[in-house]
Amino acid sequence: MSESQEASWLIIDGYEDEPAAFGVPPYVGFHIRYICGVLEKHNIDYDYCPIDTYRINPPSLENRLGVVILAGAIVPGKYLRGTPISLRETREVIANTPGEIPVLCGGWAIRGWRHQGWSPLRKNLFLALQDTDATLDHFLRRNEWKHQRRTAEQWTDWAQTGAKSKAVTENPDLNGPLTYEVEVYQGCVRYKRGCKFCIEPKKGVPIWRSPEDIIREVSIAHDMGVKHVRLGGMTDTYTYMAEGVVELEYPKPNPEPIAKLLHGLRDDERLEILHTDNGNPSIIAENMEESEEITKTLVQTLSDGAVLSFGLESADPNVHEANWLNCDATQLKSAISLINKYGREKGDRGLPKLLPGLNFIAGLNGETSNTYDINLALLRELKQEGHMIRRVNIRQVEGEGFQEIDETDFQSFKKTVREEFDGPILEEMLPVGTVLSDVWWESHEGRTRLPRHLEPKARSIEVHGKAGITFGRQIGAYPILVGMNYLAPLESYSEIIVTGHGARSITGIETGLSIDTITEKQLSAIPGISSKGAWSLVSSRAKARAKNKIFENPDDWFDASGLQVPDTIDILKIIS
Repeated sequence: MSESQEASWLIIDGYEDEPAAFGVPPYVGFHIRYICGVLEKHNIDYDYCPIDTYRINPPSLENRLGVVILAGAIVPGKYLRGTPISLRETREVIANTPGEIPVLCGGWAIRGWRHQGWSPLRKNLFLALQDTDATLDHFLRRNEWKHQRRTAEQWTDWAQTGAKSKAVTENPDLNGPLTYEVEVYQGCVRYKRGCKFCIEPKKGVPIWRSPEDIIREVSIAHDMGVKHVRLGGMTDTYTYMAEGVVELEYPKPNPEPIAKLLHGLRDDERLEILHTDNGNPSIIAENMEESEEITKTLVQTLSDGAVLSFGLESADPNVHEANWLNCDATQLKSAISLINKYGREKGDRGLPKLLPGLNFIAGLNGETSNTYDINLALLRELKQEGHMIRRVNIRQVEGEGFQEIDETDFQSFKKTVREEFDGPILEEMLPVGTVLSDVWWESHEGRTRLPRHLEPKARSIEVHGKAGITFGRQIGAYPILVGMNYLAPLESYSEIIVTGHGARSITGIETGLSIDTITEKQLSAIPGISSKGAWSLVSSRAKARAKNKIFENPDDWFDASGLQVPDTIDILKIIS
């Protein structure tokens, strides 16, 4: 972030995480870009500051024309690369901003905190309950605070202008794993009677953006250096520009516009990773012909590792009815079967091209101990019938109007899922020996990136192969966590070979390590090589060098060390 010398606005990106929107790093959300787009259109200077940057090196709050805080994270999750702003931090920013400077707070977290009773008293403070960007635009035009919604024209204008804003060009992840979340539509086809726990139906009847509009926005983002894109905003990929949204319980998917959008995006060779998010199993199951065409298009155009998040939430019919859930178990099975028919084949990065993910929520009304048994019975049926699922996501409902969770039942359910399903899913999908390309290394020792991981020494080639643990992920939606039992330079890519499995993660070792430089710690990370064996290999290599000898292949090296080449994994993929 470059801090302006002249008076300027300060835009604090506290990140968004909604049911249909990602904005926590490595994602850059669309709402923060729209806010920046407003200032760009008004030709007003501003500084863009992600909250993680603010925590390490807070910019001055003096000499500001105003401050905008976006707090939009409302879906509970474990974040590895960034952490959304908290209510405490929001209060601190407000308290530390000089009283004469206007402050605008927006995003669904702000709405939630206000609904829970947060009512800060401060001169010239406004909590936006509609569109933060439109509210800011109104203030800049009229010098008054008023809740506003953006028009269709403003939506296009601010989206395209925001694509070249500082939220993109000064984003810390731009030259790394930055993923550009683009809003395809807003609202939900179940706006009349949508899931009680979800905010998306509250956004009303879906409002679509045209394929041309979205493609143009993404093209501008590519001009700024963006390489990775996720199609967001959609509660259901299959209902983009669907027919009968107002009239039908199950609107009819329209294969043509989604194909036009996806192929149009793929026509730009600058695009590398392309993923989407949600799918509604009931829509798919009740419109199989149209859904099959869309599924084919998704498999053709999306990057491998794509996941369609299926919100079953509960297999219990009583919970389904009490909470107006969007699909039942029968519809879910039909949808999974269709996705599996085309998506199980692996792509260039080593992952299946397209798989469903399955979401469960605990604490919904009508839930009993038997609910968890019903959920487990469904999962066991899916497993027995050979369906492939990418992930099983379990979370607790948030907000008022729901039940207290029986912690014993919940923890037992979660433990059983992790043991019976998560681990076996990964072992089936990525058996030992599978090669995965383009793993991006993010942290040392712990899974969460810390300030020390930003230091040059953590990114230096000099750490490569030293003692420690490195964690990373492939770029994309719902990436699998990869752990490696030695250090690798952070903010760099590697190709790895799978060596083991956890409940929701895998272990691996890099491919193509040199026989002349592979370290003791790297050798001991290979299955079948003990710490003692790794030391023997390093010692024999040192002795050979003292005699001006080199080992030309692993077989000779292992023989000289009195060891057998491991047969559990292809050693030639690791050592060359």
